[in-house]
Amino acid sequence: MLDLWEGDTPAAWGVRWGVPRLEVHGRIGSTNDRARELAEAGAEPFTTVIAEEQTAGRGREGKRWESPPGSGLWMSVVAPPIDPSDRALVPLLAGLAVCRAVERLAPGVCAGLKWPNDVLLGARKVSGVLCEAGPEAIVIGVGINVRSGALGPELAGSTVALDDAGAGPVDRAALAERLLAELREVLVRGRVSDAAWTRELDGRDVLRDRRVEAAGAVGIARGIDPDGALRVEVGPGEVRRVVAGGVRVRA
Repeated sequence: MLDLWEGDTPAAWGVRWGVPRLEVHGRIGSTNDRARELAEAGAEPFTTVIAEEQTAGRGREGKRWESPPGSGLWMSVVAPPIDPSDRALVPLLAGLAVCRAVERLAPGVCAGLKWPNDVLLGARKVSGVLCEAGPEAIVIGVGINVRSGALGPELAGSTVALDDAGAGPVDRAALAERLLAELREVLVRGRVSDAAWTRELDGRDVLRDRRVEAAGAVGIARGIDPDGALRVEVGPGEVRRVVAGGVRVRA
């Protein structure tokens, strides 16, 4: 683990952010795997793991998540207890927390949510969320592209970094602090299924009224249900609910 990160010790950042435990690793396989280990050992909610580099970072369905050294905020958080009926909402609400955090730290940007777990700036991805449920807790993994030019030319057309999209360089420690505050807001300070979150998710839904394919259903995206399902209109008056899997926009 690192003794210093972003100009201070992990212990000092942990106290400042109000988290029970913070680990910052220079290089690790996956922050989600480490956070899950801590959860299984009895770690308290909002225990946090950050890495400068992940060698086995992953997204949904096991897809590789590129996390080069020092280029982003690669962070996993042990979630507070969540009612089983609300668990499907956690990735969306974590994405909502990311939207709020990046807008606060990168003035001028406007973030949207692509169901089920991507955060976009315009048409390009700035962040992904991976929630994994273990026997003890849900772990919320977040990857946010921060530094300009760190992701390589092969990803330039589909991804964006905050430093490129905002008004200037983004402080990663401040971003982590704001993200934790927003996660507390959406997961703790009200019911997870609060209607206010549903309205905000609806307003940030970048798929609404676009032609999509999701879980074999092809049609027009008609928004997100209060339980987190994507509504796809596959024919006149026929709406199919998609509760899991990926989605792609079709011409």
